[in-house]
Amino acid sequence: MEEGLARKKAELILGGDVRIPDGFRMPFRISRSTAGPGAGKRGAVFAFGGTRVKKGIVASGGDFELVVKEDGYSLNRGGRIFIDDVTIEPVIFHAPGQAFFNMDNRCIFRCIYCRSPNLENGSRVSGEMMVSMIRGLPEGAEIGGIAVTSGVVGNIGETVRDMVECVSVLHREFPDLPIGVEPYVNEKSQIDAFSDAGVSEMKINVETARRDIFDLACPGLDRDALLEMLEYSVSVFGRGKVASNIIVGLGETDEDVETVMEKLCAIGVVPGLRPLKAGSEELVRISETLGTPAGADADRIVRLAKIQKRVLAEHGLGTSQFRTMCFACGCCDLVPFKDL
Repeated sequence: MEEGLARKKAELILGGDVRIPDGFRMPFRISRSTAGPGAGKRGAVFAFGGTRVKKGIVASGGDFELVVKEDGYSLNRGGRIFIDDVTIEPVIFHAPGQAFFNMDNRCIFRCIYCRSPNLENGSRVSGEMMVSMIRGLPEGAEIGGIAVTSGVVGNIGETVRDMVECVSVLHREFPDLPIGVEPYVNEKSQIDAFSDAGVSEMKINVETARRDIFDLACPGLDRDALLEMLEYSVSVFGRGKVASNIIVGLGETDEDVETVMEKLCAIGVVPGLRPLKAGSEELVRISETLGTPAGADADRIVRLAKIQKRVLAEHGLGTSQFRTMCFACGCCDLVPFKDL
C-alpha cells in the first residue's frame, strides 16, 4: 500500500467517529466492542486500498462522514473527500474474518488507559456461549480463526483456568480453526495449559515502552514476569507466533519504542504498536498519573511503523503469519508488511 494511504489510515485510527447519514441502514450488523481502542462503542469496518480500519459510528458529530454514492461509499472530513473509494466489511465478532471474544471485561487491575473495566453489565462469557454464537452466524459468514481475551477477575490463576476451559471447548467444537489468546499470565505452567488446550498463537502485552511508565500506568502488574512469560511462550509456540502490544503516546520517545521492539524481536516476539486512544475518563487518569499525554500524530505513527518493519526484518520476523488477533485483523494499527 502506498505511503499516502498508510498516512490516511493513521489519521483514521487517531481521529474521531464516523457520522452515518440519516436513515442509512448498514449492510452488515453493527459491532459493539468490549476490549481494545473501541471498547464501549458501536462500530463498523471501513476498507480501502487493501487495508481497513474499525471506527465508531454515530448519528451526529464525528470527525468523518460516510457519503453514499451511486457506486459505493466515500469518507469525507471537514466537508471534503478524505478517501474516495470505501467499502464496508462485515464483522464476525469484534473483528472481520474472525471470532474475537472478550471472556470478561471486568478486571481487578486498573491500568490507567483501559476503558474495559468501566463498561456496564460486565459478565462472564463461557466457551459454550461462544460456540453457540459462532454456530448462530448467518450462512456464508467466513470465519478464519478464533481469539479470546479477558480481564482478570478474582485472581490471575482463576481467570487463566477459566480461559483454558473456554479454549478447550472451542478447540473441541472447531478443531480446524486456529485459536489465539491474549491473557495475563504469571506462571509457565499456564502457558503450557493454553498450548495443551489447543492454542496456536499467544499475545502477552508489555503495554508500555518504558518500565517507569509501566509501573505508574499498570499498578499491580509485573513487567519482569511479562517478559519471562513472553520468552517462555516462544519456546512453546515458536518464533513469530507470539505477539506483544506496546501503547504509543504515553510520554515515551521513538528511541524508547525502538529499544523495546529490539528486545522483543531478539527473543522471537513480534511487537505491535498501538496508538493511545483514550476517553475522557482515561485521559484524566493519565494526566493525573503521568502528566498530559504526549499522544501520537499520524506522522509519528507512520515513522514508528517503518522502524517496526525494519526491526522485524532484521530479526527475520513478520506479521502475515498470524491468523488470529490484532495482526490478522489489522483494524487498529498500521501493520508492517501489509500497510507499508
